[in-house]
Amino acid sequence: MVSRISTISLSVEKENRNASTEETADFEKAMEICGNGRYQYTLLLVCGVMFVCVGCQYGANAYILPSAECDLNMRSEEKGLLNVGFLLGSVISALFWGVFAGAYGRRNILLLTLFCDSILTLIGSFSQSFKLFLVFRVVSGFLMGAPGSLLFTYLGEFYAEKHRAKSICFLGFFFTFAWLILPGLAWIIIPLPISFEFYGILYNSWRLFLGVISLPTFIIAIITLMYPESPKFLVSQGKTNEALMILQKIYTVNTGRDKSEFPVKELLPDTEFELKKDKTSVSSTDTLTELIKNIWWQLRTIASPPFLKYAVLLWTIYFTNMFGYYGFSLWLPELFNRFESYYQSHPNVSVTVCELIYNTQLANHNPILEEAFVLLANEATRECKPHIDERVFINSLTINAICLFGNIISGHLANRVGRQTMPVVTMLIAGIAGLGMYFVNSSLQLLITACIFSLMAATANIVLSSVAVDVFPTHVSAVALCMMACLGRCGAVVSNLAFGMLLDISCEIPIFLLAGVTIFGGLLSFFIPSKEKKSGKEEC
Repeated sequence: MVSRISTISLSVEKENRNASTEETADFEKAMEICGNGRYQYTLLLVCGVMFVCVGCQYGANAYILPSAECDLNMRSEEKGLLNVGFLLGSVISALFWGVFAGAYGRRNILLLTLFCDSILTLIGSFSQSFKLFLVFRVVSGFLMGAPGSLLFTYLGEFYAEKHRAKSICFLGFFFTFAWLILPGLAWIIIPLPISFEFYGILYNSWRLFLGVISLPTFIIAIITLMYPESPKFLVSQGKTNEALMILQKIYTVNTGRDKSEFPVKELLPDTEFELKKDKTSVSSTDTLTELIKNIWWQLRTIASPPFLKYAVLLWTIYFTNMFGYYGFSLWLPELFNRFESYYQSHPNVSVTVCELIYNTQLANHNPILEEAFVLLANEATRECKPHIDERVFINSLTINAICLFGNIISGHLANRVGRQTMPVVTMLIAGIAGLGMYFVNSSLQLLITACIFSLMAATANIVLSSVAVDVFPTHVSAVALCMMACLGRCGAVVSNLAFGMLLDISCEIPIFLLAGVTIFGGLLSFFIPSKEKKSGKEEC
């Protein structure tokens, strides 16, 4: 009986001691007390819709180019320039937005870019010349580069560490979902016989498609106004009182209790903020000077041990994965279209991808066909009726529907396997599937290998982002992820340029190059640090 009473008294003392220590806590401890509930689920949905808008912008060119080529008098070179232009805009903006998000907050940058992009995309749909439309697409890429990179950071900082990687993996579901609904939306709107002219401005179905895409972006930006800045970012800036108020609201929504019952009464400031505050002159009122100091401090931190080796490793792996993913993905609709065109004139005939490409090149160099093309060109302004086979829409829907499973599976496995496991497995399988595209001899076989490749590569993209959020501290995570996104988009641009240039020399070279680079990235993933090596905690 005595031992039982002593045991109870010890437990009561332990609870009292925990309660007293919870009066003052760091962000991670306070976030664990808030729990993972309705607030995070709602925020995940809001961020997911933002990511859908980002995904629609990234994939829109593939569906508007076949229709816009007549209105804007585009040749193949100009189509390629329009594709690369959007990616170049996002490359240029990556580090820019990351630095400003580290200085002025994630939410402010998200709101600024979402509102601006929705308005400019709507205005850009009225463009009547290729050059003007190109400018709008480059600016759109520049603006959408912000939410494309910062959403991972913003969402992840509303979660406790044990739930962070899982939430980011589920966020990736929405980007894939965007590429699922985009061909369906294009299939509904673009074939519509809409064409009217007012004050010399022609507006037709592909322009309407672009305008429709801009509306959800504006609406979700308005909804985001109701959500606060990242509490983890506020703590990193020393604004602990503001962060505490946000955590109290999260606690109330998740538990149904009053905010006064939140046990944490004071948040500990970020140690990195204290170090930064000591090294930065607080008497300076020059905003530009302070911004430059902030930029320099973030970049210097990234370039210092131990973060430099993590940064170089993760940036390189992400570059290789994006190199393969966008290199293949942006060419798949073209390959599917060529297969369907070939089958119309050669029914029940098997042909490999390279044989198909060589046959197309021979047809394009046939003097009789060239003469016919010249005659048709004279009627181009009156008879321009570009067509994309409906199988391209169906195949795109199939591939992106399969990719959704990757996001769901990665979300469930994020906290159950080591950091290296998923990047290694997904990128190696993607590379092998990429090699398999060389050996396929039908549109169906190409679809199967494309599904496997896209599933694995898209999953690896999201997993690598979740690893980066977990590896880098709050005060530099936005810059680190934006730099990673910047290099990944560089990989996408380089792979598309390389694929187009090398395809005329040899079909085999670009296929093996893209697959080989992806496999190389998978092998590099073996060197991703586990949590034991970095912090001594359990793996995520």
